[in-house]
Amino acid sequence: MLWRLIRSWSPRKLNQPQSKHAHERLGASDTCGLGLFVDHLRSRILDTTAFTASLDELFIGDWADGRPRDPRFDEIVNGVDGFSTAAQLAVLNLAARSLPLGEAYLEIGTFKGRSLCGATLDVPGCRFFAVENFMEFGMAGADARNVLLTNLELHARDVDLHLLEGDAFTMLAPDNFDQPVGVYFYDGVHTGAAHHLALALVEPLLADEAIVLVDDASWPMVERATERYLVNHRDWSMLRTFSASANDDPAWANGLMVLAYRRSGAVAAVPPADRLRQKFQVSVRGPANALTWRTLHRFPQLVPIAKRVLPTRSRTVR
Repeated sequence: MLWRLIRSWSPRKLNQPQSKHAHERLGASDTCGLGLFVDHLRSRILDTTAFTASLDELFIGDWADGRPRDPRFDEIVNGVDGFSTAAQLAVLNLAARSLPLGEAYLEIGTFKGRSLCGATLDVPGCRFFAVENFMEFGMAGADARNVLLTNLELHARDVDLHLLEGDAFTMLAPDNFDQPVGVYFYDGVHTGAAHHLALALVEPLLADEAIVLVDDASWPMVERATERYLVNHRDWSMLRTFSASANDDPAWANGLMVLAYRRSGAVAAVPPADRLRQKFQVSVRGPANALTWRTLHRFPQLVPIAKRVLPTRSRTVR
C-alpha cells in the first residue's frame, strides 16, 4: 500500500525528517520521479492542448450525454458514495494520465474518495495529493475518515497517495508538496472569496503548464468567481465547460470547468492582498463554517432552518 495519511491542521506540524519538502512515509519508495521540484529534469511538460483535443474521445456520442466509453467509471460511481458522475471521473482520469514525470495531481475536497478513485485509475507511477477537513455534508470526523480510507484501500491500493487533513487554505503551501502540481481539481468551499483563494494560493505550486478543474461550474457564483479571476490573471484561460442541465444532473452533476494555466514568467509569490484574504478565511470564515457544520451534525433538526436562511440562488444550476 503506497497511500499515506498526514493529519495536520497546519503545515508547520508536518513531520519533515528529510528536508523541508519531505513527508513521513507510510509505504513503499518513491514511484513518481525524483520526489523533488525537478522542472529542469522533466522529460516533457503537460500538454493542455493535446488534453483538450482528447476530451471528446472519452465519450460515446455527444459529451453532453455524459456516457464514458470506459465502464469502470460507472462501477466506481456505484461503489463509492459521492457526488461526481462517471463522466466527470473520466475527465479527471484523462487529466491525471496526462501528467508528465515529476508532476503531481492535487484535489481539494475528497469527501469519501469517489473522485480520487476515478482519477487514479490506471495511472501508475504518479503522486496524488488530496485535502479534506472531514466537516461538510454531515461527515463525522473519524467515521468519515475511515470510510474514505476503506474506499482508497479498495480502489487505490497501489497509488502513491498523500492525504492531508485540514483547512485547504492552510494546506496550500509549498512545504506540503514535493512536486509541482500538473493537475489541480477544486471542489472545496463554494464562496466568491474561497474560489479566488483556491486559484491564487495554488498558482505558485503549479507546474509551468497545468490543467485546473473546477467543480460545480454551472452554479452562477462559481462561474462568476472563476471568470473574474481569469480576467485579472493573464496566465489563465478557459479550455472547456461541461455544463449541467439541472441541479444534480446525472451526466455532469452541477457542471465541470476545465482551465489551463501557462506560466509566462518566473514563479511569483502570493500577493499581499491575497495573503490578507487567506488570513481572514483561515481565522474567521473557516472556523465559522466549521462551527456551523458541527452544530448541524449535532442538531440535525436545524438543517431545514439553515436551508431557509442560507442563499441558494447562487448555488442553483441556471
